[in-house]
Amino acid sequence: MKVKAATFDIGGVLYSDDAFKRAIFSALNELTTVSQESFDQVYLDHLKSASGSLRSKLCMTFLGSLDKKSELMMIANKSWVFTDADQYQDGKECLLKLKQAGLKIGIVANQPKAAADRLKKDNLFELIDFLGISAIVGLEKPDPAFFKLAIKELDLPSEEIIHIGNRIDTDVNPAKALGMKTVWVRRGEANPDPSKDDLVAADITVSDLKSLPELINSL
Repeated sequence: MKVKAATFDIGGVLYSDDAFKRAIFSALNELTTVSQESFDQVYLDHLKSASGSLRSKLCMTFLGSLDKKSELMMIANKSWVFTDADQYQDGKECLLKLKQAGLKIGIVANQPKAAADRLKKDNLFELIDFLGISAIVGLEKPDPAFFKLAIKELDLPSEEIIHIGNRIDTDVNPAKALGMKTVWVRRGEANPDPSKDDLVAADITVSDLKSLPELINSL
């Protein structure tokens, strides 16, 4: 069945995950003292585990419990913004090519409201048919309801929609479970040490988005 729509994650796909990494590290250091080395180790261990919530792991490791998780994220959200240097040009070009090819475009991303402002600044907002930003819609991946909302708003069968994300657990698996086609982008918070199963979990696995429009067209 021909792909007629594509949903994009934002972090790791259209923009670098470094924006979140900077924000959460700074927020932690407003609440306690965390060295860059110890933070980087927890971050890397989380990527290799390919499961669970990084935010929860950081709270448990450095704050001792989840009691301050909401406070941590309130602080982090203030500086969780993308800079010009964070934008992946191949992500922008991929989105534009798919839109020009007639596909509907959706966003399904765990991001603060500021992400929408960045999409507007980079002239991508007007190309989007469904804006699924967690802070706006009140849902977070991997909740199936988030993906179901995208399917409903794009008004297409799930089999005609492809989801593009950089996490197996929060992008590929939940989208695939609903019948969507999937792309695993191996950058940002993607597991740097994937298993054989990880490498074949998605319909398409890529390290960047340069050739993705052609690969999607060939499905």
